[in-house]
Parts: sequence; structure tokens; C-alpha cells
Amino acid sequence: MSNGSSTLPPAAESAAAVLAAAGGRWEVLARHSHTLSVRWGAGGREERTNEESGVACRVTGPRGAGFAAASGRGARAGRQAAEAALHAVLPGPDPLPPVGVLGWSPVPPPPPSATAQRLHEVAARQRHAFERYAGIELMELRMSSGEAHSHLFTGEGHAAQAHVTGAVAELVLAAKAGPARLVRWAGPSIEDLDVAALAERSSEAVLVCSRGATVDRRLADVVLAPAAAAPLVLALVERLQHASGNPADPLRSMRVAVPWRLVDERAGPEGLLPQPFDGEGLPSRSHPLLAEGCVGPPLLTWGEAAPVQRVAGGAVRPSYRQAPCGGPANLVVHPTRPLPARALLEHLDDGFWVDLPAGPVQVDASGERFTLRAAGVAVTAGRPMSSYPVVELRGTFRRLIGGLAATGLDSESLSLAAAVTTPSLLVRKLEIA
Repeated sequence: MSNGSSTLPPAAESAAAVLAAAGGRWEVLARHSHTLSVRWGAGGREERTNEESGVACRVTGPRGAGFAAASGRGARAGRQAAEAALHAVLPGPDPLPPVGVLGWSPVPPPPPSATAQRLHEVAARQRHAFERYAGIELMELRMSSGEAHSHLFTGEGHAAQAHVTGAVAELVLAAKAGPARLVRWAGPSIEDLDVAALAERSSEAVLVCSRGATVDRRLADVVLAPAAAAPLVLALVERLQHASGNPADPLRSMRVAVPWRLVDERAGPEGLLPQPFDGEGLPSRSHPLLAEGCVGPPLLTWGEAAPVQRVAGGAVRPSYRQAPCGGPANLVVHPTRPLPARALLEHLDDGFWVDLPAGPVQVDASGERFTLRAAGVAVTAGRPMSSYPVVELRGTFRRLIGGLAATGLDSESLSLAAAVTTPSLLVRKLEIA
């Protein structure tokens, strides 16, 4: 982090010059990202590099507010973004936070991103780790390491910068019978990947669920492995965000199961992607979303929070091309009195263990019910009894909020629309079909 602007790219400097000459309040965000990816598959191995640079401007004045963005790091891109923002002004309230609330929070220093050689070395080790599992074929392996640098500064003299890094791995596995499975991993650095543990855990899950019949529709207690829990946690937070716009929405006032402690840990150190400030420059802080039996405040931008006298700091910018919006960034389900895997299964008198999701969470038109296709294992009195290559897990978000009974010790991170870190979750009375 820095409060200086000496390292600003030319695009940011030229945008600032145009906006300063025009008067009014303004904000400039410049971002540069670099991702290196390797792929091992039937066609051999590939290596790709992707870079993206851009600058975005927000302006406000007596006539209203405007936003625009342009790609590139040069001075021309900055001028284009600034001039487009000035021409895009429409009547409306001032969305820019006052300079007095801007700042940053200390965050753990990011690890260095990996080189192509290092990615290939780790990929080779991962392929070798699967050789001991004769019944599993590693059909495809993808690994990526990336970093992003962001500079944010305003016409009032505030300037800050952020640097984040991360790594992901995606594996397509297949047993001799049953469908191919996509297994995902994410971490701050590729050095955090335990190739032996990933091979053991994923091979066991794929083999167990490679054969079986269709399951009869019924209500059951379910243990969601982290890979299945993470997309449901993200869908739940998105549903809570939607509820924030309706004071009468029953989700805002319902009683939350005691084990829930779901927090957007913007500044870390927990979670996958800690950041020093939010999408419009407010210092990062923890945002409890489900905790102590209650639903927490929604994640809001300054423009959303100020008119209704709520707390801001929940803005995100998935891309420099997008204006800030309220949403999750670094979700963490903190284990509450966590149980080892064996103890979680022992809580299932007649239930299911669910893992290996096969597609995204589907939400119905009402926004109340969800469906997740995944693999499942029937568990009776804590003992696995039969497997099902594909089941549909169905339920309501009210049930997900009120039905959490226990959490595991096995927290994992996934890079989805937001970073999500969660252990296994035991939820009562979901529908299996």
C-alpha cells in the first residue's frame, strides 16, 4: 500500500489532468492484471499469458454523475475515459464518498506469482501424484497464477494502491464408470497446493461416486463437502443482498442457526483474497453477514448506504469496466465448534454426503428455492451405504439459514464470482432427488 501517486501509469495521469481541468469531484481507478496459465491434456501441453489494463473515471457535479472506462495503459486511454465520463453525466445524486472516509487497512503481503516453469513443475508433480490411483484418469489439468495492481485516487488528493495475487487449479477426472468430474482448488499461491492431498481426496470422491442408481425423492440431513458448500454459500449471500432492498423480505428478520458465522473478511487475514480497500476506496473491514443468530447488514456502496443512513464499505469492482456495486469479495464461513469428518457423518442417522458439484447453483424465478446437481453417498447411522453418481439437492434459502447444525474442520477455498472459504456444512432437512 502507498498513499503516493508517483507510480501512476500514464493513463491515470492523463485522466486526472482532463478531470482536474473540468472541475467538480472525480475519481480515477487504473488496473493492470497479468495471468499465466498452463494446460496439460490429450493434445499435449499449452501455455498462455493474458494481460488486461484499463482506466475508469467517475465524475460528479451540479448536472449529476457520470462513469466511463477505456482499455489501455497509455495517455490516450486515460483521456478517452475521462472525456467519456464527462459526456456521460446524467441527473442523479453524488455517488462519490467524501475524502474523509477513504483510506486503507493493513493486509498480509501477497506472495509472488508463479513463473511458467514453476507452474509446469507443479503440474507435473500433480500428474505424478495421480499415478498411484489406477482407477482414475486425469483427463485434463489446468493451472493459473495471476496478479492485479490497482491505483485509486481522487481530485481531493487521496491516493492508494493495492496488489493481490492468487492461483487456481482445475482437474477433469474420470473413473472407469460414471461421468467425468471437475475438481477445483484455489489458494494465494501455487506453492500452497498439496498435490498429494488433492490427488487422494479427489480420487476417493470420484471412485466412490462412479457407480450407483437414482435416488428416491425425500427430505434428508446432508453433509455438504466444501466444494458443494461454496457455491451455495455464494448463492445465499446473493439472495441476502437482494433481500436488502425490501424491508419486508422475511429473510432479513428470520432467526439464524447458531453455527452460522459467515463473514466477508475484506482485509483478511482469513480467506483467499484480502484487499486493503473496497471498490471505491473505503478501508476494508469485516462484514458479518450471518452471525450470533442474526442476519447482518447488506454489502453497500457509499451511494447506496448514505441516503438510508447505513454503513458503506461493501463495494466491489469485478472489472475496471464496471462501476462499483455492493457485493461479496472474500467470503469466509468460520467453523463453529468444528467436528472432524468422521463425527460429522455420525450425525447422519439417515442422510447424505454431497460433493463434486456438476454445474452452478440454479435459483428459481421466485428467488426462494435453489437446486444443485452433484454426487451423493447415502449414510445410515454414520456409515456410507450406497452411492449415486448424480443427485439433485433442493431447498430454500430459509432452510439453509435456519438448518445449519454443525461445521467441519476441512476449510477449503474456491474462486467463484467471489472468493469463498468454507468447511463442510451439516444442514438439516434438505430435499434429495
